[in-house]
Parts: sequence; C-alpha cells; structure tokens
Amino acid sequence: MSFKKFTVLSAVVIIALSSLADGCSAQQAQPPAGPDGSQPSNKPPLTLPVTPTENKSAITPPQSSALPNFSGKLVFNSGTGDQGGPQIYTSTANGTNWTKLTKGNVGGDRFPKWSPDGSKIVFFSDRDGTQQIYVMNADGSNQVRLTNNTANDLLPSWSPDGKKIAFTSSRDNNEQIYVMNADGSNQARLTKNSDNDAAPVWSPDGKKIAFQSDRDQNTEIYVMNADGSNQVNITSDAAVDDFPAWSPDGKKILFQSNDSGTFQICVINPDGTGRQRLTFGQNENKYPDWSPDGSKIVFYSKRDCDNDNGEIYIMNADGSGQTRITHSDCTDAGLASWHN
Repeated sequence: MSFKKFTVLSAVVIIALSSLADGCSAQQAQPPAGPDGSQPSNKPPLTLPVTPTENKSAITPPQSSALPNFSGKLVFNSGTGDQGGPQIYTSTANGTNWTKLTKGNVGGDRFPKWSPDGSKIVFFSDRDGTQQIYVMNADGSNQVRLTNNTANDLLPSWSPDGKKIAFTSSRDNNEQIYVMNADGSNQARLTKNSDNDAAPVWSPDGKKIAFQSDRDQNTEIYVMNADGSNQVNITSDAAVDDFPAWSPDGKKILFQSNDSGTFQICVINPDGTGRQRLTFGQNENKYPDWSPDGSKIVFYSKRDCDNDNGEIYIMNADGSGQTRITHSDCTDAGLASWHN
C-alpha cells in the first residue's frame, strides 16, 4: 500500500549481489541473498515510507531470555490491524513494553521523531484528509496539528535545539523543503527547484541540512546550509539514494540506496567521500537512523517476512551485529527513532 498521491518504486527482479563502481563499496563478506529485489526506472519518484497490507495478528514481543542489551526508547509506526492505518508506538530499545500513542480510526500516523530532549514527538498524519505535520507529548497526549493546507506536508525533522522543524511540502506543486518554528509558526520555503526535494535532516550543530532530490534525473543526497543556500550533491550514481540521517557527531550520513538492485543501507561522509554499504542481500533494508551515541543504527528490514512487510532491527555502526528488535508478525513496524 502506498501513500495517497504518491507512487512507489515496485519493479521486482532477481539480481547478483555486486556493487556498481561508484556505489556503496562492499567492505565485508556478503550474507546469503534473499528472494526479492527492486530496480530503478530512468527517473524514479522520491521513495516514501509505505504501509503494506496489514497483518491482523497481535504483537508478539521477544521472550526475556532472548532480549538484546540496548538502552533507551524507540518510537515507530506499526500497522497492527488498526482500521485507519498505521499508528505510533513506543518501546524499549530491546523491543519490549510497547505503548500505543495514537489511536486514530481514520487515517494513519507515520514517521515519528523524538525531539532532542525526548519530551515531544513530531509525525505526519492523513487523519484530516491530506498529510499534515503534528506534534504530541512523549506519552501521546496533547496532539496538535502544526500545518494546515490542502497539499501534503510530511517527513518532519527537529533542529538540534528543538526550536524548529524542517519538513517536506507539496504546497507549491512539487515537493520542496520548508522550515517552521516548533509551534508551527513562521513557515518558510528553503528549496526552490522545479524537481522534488524532500526528507530533510539537520546536522547536529544546526548549520546544515541533508536532504534528497531528484533534480539530477534520479534521487540523490544533497547537503545545504540551514538557510537553504549552497546546495551540494554528495552522491552521484544511477541508483536511488534517499532518506539521509546525520550521525550525532556530525561525521557521517546514513542513507538507503538501491544501487545493487534492492534498497540497502549505506554511509557516507558529509563531503561525499568514504561511501560504504552496511547491509547486503536481496531483502530490503531501509529507513536507517542512529542511536543517541552514534554507536548503533536502527533500521527496517523485510528479511524475516514473507508478506512484503518488515520489522525493526539494530546493528553496530559498522554493519555488524544485526539483531531483530520487533516481533509483530511482520506488521510493518518501521521508521524508528531512538532516544535515551
């Protein structure tokens, strides 16, 4: 299932596991390939989070004897049979103590992100028709709509000081990046291109924003100043590179790429050097984000699911130690954000 008014890349092929010369470099042994894969078109649409057909089964947390030892809390969306669509949950970083924060009967709530101090969560929802940005307290209370127009506003990201939110909006006929105060005031456009710019994320010092753009005929990762100036392409290949996530120390940017045929997680320096692939195989691994200390990465993977949905996993920052965290019978528990 894809978002309304958005198309999603869906061509499926069986491919060999070899990187393109200018793609993510394979620095480690590759695990066995899975059964599925995807291939970009000449100019693909921006890939956005999707919620496949929901599995109505109940959530099944892991047994205590099998728990990993991760600290902090996750917030994520999961399609667990809710009539309106996926809802937002929190859990421990070990995958236990699920708490449902949103309970909408109409529309889905997606892409939650902790505020820097952990007191609030920003997300987007189509509960009122179009996709709009909302914010709520960490316990799910006081849900407030921040944007209000007939276009789609989505993919929000906090500034490091928690005073601003960058987001994607199609209010000017194509997707562009905007910024607003954390209360929704002073909404201003940062990018002004005829192609699509989306998925902004701030650098930890607040001086830069990484984002994705298809201005070069395929989606690539860019970095710009926080005021929208000096937009620089840091990836350049024939694949789709999207959904950046800046490391807490500012030295790395995670993203996903289908340069091998399926979406896999890669990392790159902010200046475009040092590109490496962290996950391998023909099962999709997507939507990466960092642990608070930058030593781990939380991500979404379809590797253990046969219904085109996925679960949340955590791995070390070098790609090792990949561990499944959620056990919700493959109900698309993904797009996780991690806080202490």
